[in-house]
Parts: sequence; structure tokens; C-alpha cells
Amino acid sequence: MIGSLLLPNLLAQADVVSSDRQEIVYTLERAAWLDGWWAWALTFVVIAVLFGLMIRLYRRDTEELPRLVRMSLIFLRICTLAGLVFFFFGLTRRTQQSSVRQSEIAVLVDTSQSMSLPADNEIGSISRSELAAQIMSDSSWLDEFAADQRVTIYGFDQGDEPRELEVRAAETDTPVDAEAAEVLPVASSRVAVIGLLTICAALILCAASLFLGATGRVSSLGQPLFWGVITIVTGICLLSGAWTIHADRSLNSLLGFADTEAPDENEPASEPSPDQRPTDGDEENKPEERRVQDWNEALLAAGQTTHLGDAMRSVLTRHDPATLAAIIVLTDGQTNGGTPAASAAGIAARNGVSVYPLGLGSSLAPVNVRIVDLDAPRRVYPGDKFALSAVLQASGSEPVTVQVQLLDGADGDAVPSEVVDSKEVTLSVDGTLTGVPFEMDSETIGRRRLAIRVVPPEGDQNSEDDIRDARYEVVARKLRVLAVAGGPMREYRFVRNLLFRDKSTQLDVLLQTGQPGMSQDADAQLSEFPSTPEEMFQYDALIAFDVDWLQLDAAQLDLLDRWLSEQAGGMILVSGPVYMPQWTTKRTDPRVSKLAGFFPVNLTTSNPLLRGGRAGGEIQWPLKMTPEALRTEFLWVTDDPQTSFEAWEESGGVYDYVGVKDAKAGAKVYAYFSDPTTAISDQYPVYMASQFYGAGRVFFLGSGEMWRLRGVSDAYFDNFYTKLLRWVSEGRLMRDSNRGLLLVDRPRAMVGESINVRAVLTNEQFEPLDVPSVNVDILAPGGQIGQMQLTPLPGEPRAGTYGGRMLVREAGNYELRLTLGDSLKEDVLQQTIQVRLPTLELERPRRNDDDLMTVAKLTGGIYLPIGEPSSDSANVAPTAALATLTGTIEPQPQTSVLPGAPDRDFNRRLNASLMWLLATCLTFEWVVRRLHRLA
Repeated sequence: MIGSLLLPNLLAQADVVSSDRQEIVYTLERAAWLDGWWAWALTFVVIAVLFGLMIRLYRRDTEELPRLVRMSLIFLRICTLAGLVFFFFGLTRRTQQSSVRQSEIAVLVDTSQSMSLPADNEIGSISRSELAAQIMSDSSWLDEFAADQRVTIYGFDQGDEPRELEVRAAETDTPVDAEAAEVLPVASSRVAVIGLLTICAALILCAASLFLGATGRVSSLGQPLFWGVITIVTGICLLSGAWTIHADRSLNSLLGFADTEAPDENEPASEPSPDQRPTDGDEENKPEERRVQDWNEALLAAGQTTHLGDAMRSVLTRHDPATLAAIIVLTDGQTNGGTPAASAAGIAARNGVSVYPLGLGSSLAPVNVRIVDLDAPRRVYPGDKFALSAVLQASGSEPVTVQVQLLDGADGDAVPSEVVDSKEVTLSVDGTLTGVPFEMDSETIGRRRLAIRVVPPEGDQNSEDDIRDARYEVVARKLRVLAVAGGPMREYRFVRNLLFRDKSTQLDVLLQTGQPGMSQDADAQLSEFPSTPEEMFQYDALIAFDVDWLQLDAAQLDLLDRWLSEQAGGMILVSGPVYMPQWTTKRTDPRVSKLAGFFPVNLTTSNPLLRGGRAGGEIQWPLKMTPEALRTEFLWVTDDPQTSFEAWEESGGVYDYVGVKDAKAGAKVYAYFSDPTTAISDQYPVYMASQFYGAGRVFFLGSGEMWRLRGVSDAYFDNFYTKLLRWVSEGRLMRDSNRGLLLVDRPRAMVGESINVRAVLTNEQFEPLDVPSVNVDILAPGGQIGQMQLTPLPGEPRAGTYGGRMLVREAGNYELRLTLGDSLKEDVLQQTIQVRLPTLELERPRRNDDDLMTVAKLTGGIYLPIGEPSSDSANVAPTAALATLTGTIEPQPQTSVLPGAPDRDFNRRLNASLMWLLATCLTFEWVVRRLHRLA
């Protein structure tokens, strides 16, 4: 009876015990069958009716007997019926495994470019990313969460998946009730003592009755009544004692205290058993921690767009919503890409996950004028006027009028000092971009530096974006171009006329099908391909229009290889249907493998045009431009990338193409031929591609049809070939030393993009440099000096070619310097990269309270705008906001129970004990009834 009273409380205590342990539980199996209140009500009614009828019948049957005998019979029958009811419910013992899964919290931190804006509208205010770094560096609130929860911190911006930055594992498992662990063994020992005393009392009572019966002292009391009472009391005491001891063993088995003794302080501690020792698997299952050392570096604002909705959806996918207590978001709320934040909040609400946004920035647009971009040429010629333009953007409460200055100076000046020109411009504050054009004369030969400076208005928040500079070079010599054509195709004639009219270009031509005495519009007309270094190395660029390469011998091809790889020549390969099918099919000719190496694509060979190609097509197909093309300036046939690609669409495209297998490793693809019938495995034929070849650049065109741009505007065709020629020949024109070249894949980039850096180097004897690595110094716009390492590029046709990749993280002018030699005789190779901010991220500089409040409301979270309350009455101080989070978010661990199989030995012992109890009660009842002559 005592054990049955303590069992529910002990089972409740067992649920509090820490996770991942085995425990013994007792259940009533048939109780699970009673589903609903009506089933329990019916069961209790039936049991009550049975007990009521039994008591009523026994009272009528024993009315003439003494009261003690009557009560004894009724009690024995009640015990029998209660035993049957207990047997019906079926007590079962199981060994089950319970596991408590840790509660989790996900923290999302915005790392997009809008986080580089000021956190407050106060002059000198820190940026939003710096404020986020300060909040994350204050680890007290993170430690408080990590005391009993797993904390994972992510950075998110333009990607669909956030980046995992830090993981903090919970310091402790689910706590154990210490008081229960100490009190229950004591209570259990007291239960055992009570059971032993009860059995001893029964034995003493039995011995006393035997003594009285043997001495004849019971004759006056009535032997039937005496022996009946003695038998009943003795049986009850024996049964109660035995059941109490049994209950005590069950409790000890349940709580894990069976067969345990207090250790002797004088005895040494015993070694744990093999089952108790931690295994390697246990160590592997422990959560790994990852800590961020520098939050300012980890949260650097570099993303071009903000995908808050995608980041929230990804977190809900990575974590189990049942254990995810909350998602905390540090952002300014300016979502401009991917899944809408409200849509992701709806998914979180359906999964029962609350989102707590911490709004960074000001709810009011700051007063600021910034230079978004500076477009200036990298190379100009003496006496020529050249145009440049600055792109400005303003924010604030009303339009602002500013003065924009054009500065010019020597390359060594940190900031140009001479004001060449100035203009007064009125800027709107709705995020609109405003272009400010300027025009300059190029007089001084050499490298120069120009800058655009804005005289800031009153209250301007950021002085660092008021100036932007760029390097340019005034070159005295003309661009030397060699145009080689297999025949007088239309593309060749238009390009020849364009370059012949260009005063900055000296054009030599070689028409392989030309006759002696023929006239060509060129500065010089060649009768054969150059065969000596003196003849070949004078050219900066080579344009090949469907050339019959088999007219060149192996020595001339080797010379061409040297010109490309060592002299940084630039080559444009224009495919055609006449000679390409002839030389590409001669695989046994060693010259073909040399020629194939020049191409940035792998050519197919079989049919007359190259397998998969087309000549004389009847339908014009537009070019399918790649994302890389959008960032490539020589494809901008106008001054603006958007209108440039509208012009490409307006031209209608091309009819023909040369089939290729695929682009080579390291090549860049700019356009595909878009006819869907030509696609193989959803891969369209490559039409435009480029690659580095040693120090040189090679550009591939799938057919000679760029002249179709002239149908829209002659300027489009002229701009395309002029920019393309300058791009491929840039390596030769910008050389700083005879010992090598330092090249970048594009001189203009957006913040957050990667730039490929390449160097082709020689030693003092002008042999290919052979060292494990070379270092390049990087002068960032803010004045910081960094360093990157270039390592040898595998698979290059020429030794001494090194490469690496750098990530640009802020807007401005980057300078790369590679130093060769020692301090007595050193050569410095230089390159410049102009980096600008994406305008999409900075069009709305104020904090988006509406969206963040909607996210919090939909998910049941709390929106906390962070900032100084003095600047905005809605703001909450960071310490108060973090205190609100730690006081509101509660852990939600999940307990999983794996039930084991029923203990058959326990069931057998229990049934035997129950049968013995029932048999004893029925035996005692039969003896009493016989003594009183009842039926």
C-alpha cells in the first residue's frame, strides 16, 4: 500500500532526471485502452457496482455473526476483488531510454552594404555593422543563453544561405532535482524498515497466540472467534510487510539505488567499469564550439543585396522548430532581394518559432551626399580631350545643392590638389543617381591621378564618401595593331576602316588571299606573317579573321606563342566557315595542337564547319549574355551597362556560330548562341569567351557578325572593337618593367566581388621566375596596407606565371604593388582597381521599422529598435534590449522517450505474488466461514 501511494510521485521525479539515461518505469497497460472520460467513467461505475453488490450480499449473509467476524469477511472479499481489479489493469515494468534535446537559439546578423551606413544621424556616429559588432562582442547575453541552450550565429546578405559564424554549446544538460536525489534514498530505507517491523509484529503475534492456546487460556474467550481474529491479523501483517519490502525494492530499482552502499572514505575510489567509461562516440557527439575572434572582421558589410527572408527560411530548415526557442535578427530591415521577410515570418509562425528583430540604424534618413562611382579612362593620348563622369547620390529630408570639384595631379600625390573644374548640382533625396560630366585635356605624358570631390552640405554624416580618385596614363605612342584575314570578309573590312581612321592606332594588315599590287586602307600592308621577334614584338594586338593558320610554319607559331605569353600581347580570334574547318581537322599536324592552345574554348572537329556549328543560318538569334558580361566594360557599347545590353538586344543577334565542346578551365564566358535547338544537355554553344595566355589575353568570337551592331548605330560597333582592343592590349601598354607584368581580370568592380590577380615574372637573367610564391602589397582606399600571396598556376603553358584572388570589401581606389629585386635594384609592378558600392543597398538609408515590426507581430516576437533614445523616442538602449531578450525567451527542450520491452520476470513474480494474496484471502475467508458454519 505504501509503495502504491509513492509510485506516482516517483514517476514524476523520474521525468526531471537529466537527459540520455535509462530508467525503470511502471505502467498500467490496460489503462491505455481507456481513451476518453466516458471510458474511465464507465470503468469506475462497473467497479463500484461490483463492490457495492458484494458488500450488500455479505452484509445480508453475515447479519447474525459478531461485528468483528462480519467485517473480517467483508474485508477479505474486498481484498480479493481489489486484487482482481489490479490484475485487470496489468502493472508492467519497462526499462526505457529518455533523451532531452537541447533548446536552440539562432542569431542572424546582417552583413549587407547598407550596414556600412551610420547607426545614428549624429556626426561621427559609428556604422551599423560596428554597432552590431559591439553587441556581439558583449558576450554576457550570449553566455546567459548558452547556459542552457545552443546558440548559433549566422551572417547573411545576398546569398540564399546564411554563413555560420559562431556556435556556442550549452554549458550544462537538463538539471537534476538534487533534493529528490538526496531524499528519495532515505525515504526508501524507511519504507524497508517499516516492512520489516510489520513482519516482526506478525511473527510475535503468531507466537503469542500459540503460547496462549498451548496454556489453555483461550477457553473463556471462545476458540473460534479467537483463532479467526488471530489468523486475519497475522495474515494482514505478513502481507503488508512483504508488500512493503517489495515496494522498496521496486523504488530502488526505479531510481537506481539498488544494491548501493555509501562508499568508505578510507577506501580508494574504484575504477569505473567499461560500460561507465566515456566512449569515443560520446566525445564525437558532444557539440563543437566555434568562436569568432574579431567581430568587426566577421561582420564586415560587403553584401550587395539583403535576403532576410531567405536567411530565415534557411534557419528554419537547418534547425528543428520543436527545439528552436527563437530567431534573433540584427538588421536595418532593408530587404531588397529573395523571399519577402513577411512570407518567411509566416512560415516561422506556423512552426511556432518567434522572431525578435533588433533594428539598427535611424528611422530618419541621414543627411549625406556620396560619390557612388567615378568613370574615367585608364589610358589617353597627348593633346586629346577625354570625358569623365561622377555619379552622386544624396539622402536627407529635402533636396541639397552641392559643389562638385574636379582635381588633377601627379601620380605620387596622395590626393590631387589642383582644382581643374567645378560644378554646382542639386540632388534629390529619394535615392536617385545623378551623373555629373566633366571634360579634361591630356597634356603631361606619364601616369596621373584625378579625383572628384564634393563640398559637403551642413550636417553631412560621412566625410569618407565625399572624394573619389582614379589613376590614368597619358601615353605618347600609338596602339600598334596587326589585322590578319583569311579573306576579305565583311567584319574585317569594317574593323580595318575603323582602325585606319583612329588617330591613336597604327594599323598593319595581312590579307592572305590578296594579290600583289593590291591596295588596302592601312598604314602598312604585309605580304607574309612576321617571322622574327623584331617584326612581331612591335605589335600590341593581333586580330585574326578566319585565318588560314596552316600557311604559318612552326617557327612562326612559336614566335606568336612567345609574343602572347612573354610580351603580353593581345589577340582577338574571329571564327569563320572557310578556313577553320580545314586546319582543325588535321589533328596529326603538330601546329594544330599549338593553335588549339590559343583558344579559350575546346573546339569540336568533324563536319565542314566544326561539328555542331552553323554557316548561312536563316534565323537571327540574340546572344544569351552571362552575368560576367554585365560586369565587363568592353561589352558596354554605351556609357551605361543597362542601355548597352538593350542595344545588344535591339541589334537582333547573329545567324552563325562555330561549335565548341566547352570553355577551358579558367576561361570566362560572356555570351552563348541562344537557339534552343543547338543546346546539348541544356548547354548552349559558347559564342564569346576569353582567357589569359601567359601574360597575354585572348578573346574568342563565334562568328564575324559584330558588324550587325551598325544596323542600330555605327557608334556601337566602333565602341565595341575600340574597347576590346584596348582591353586585350592593356598588359603591354601598362607594363612597368621588362621583368614581368601584373594583371587583373577587370579594373572596375563592385564591393564584395572577387578579383583575379595574375603575374608573369622573370628573374634577373629574364628566365621564368621559379619561387614558391610572391607577395603583392594592397593599398586599400582607407589607407590600410594589406598583402596577398600569389602562387604558381598549374597547367600554364609558360613557367613563371603566378595567380591569386582578392576580395574587395570597400569602395574606392585599390593599388596593387609587386616588388622584384632588392633595395639597390628593384622593379615595381603596379595595378589599380576602382571599386564602387552597389546602389541598390543604399537607395533607402533609413531603418525599415514597418517590415521588422510586421515580422515580430506575425511570429509573436518583440521588435526592439536599437539606438540612443535621445535621437529617436522609439529607440531602446542596447543593454535594455538585450535584457529584454534574456528575460523573455524561454528554453524549450524536447524530451524523447524510447519505451523498452516489458520485464517478463517482473510480470511472473508479480502474478505469483498476486495469486498468493488472492489464495490467502480466499483461504482465510473459507476458514472463518467454516468455523461459523456458513455456506
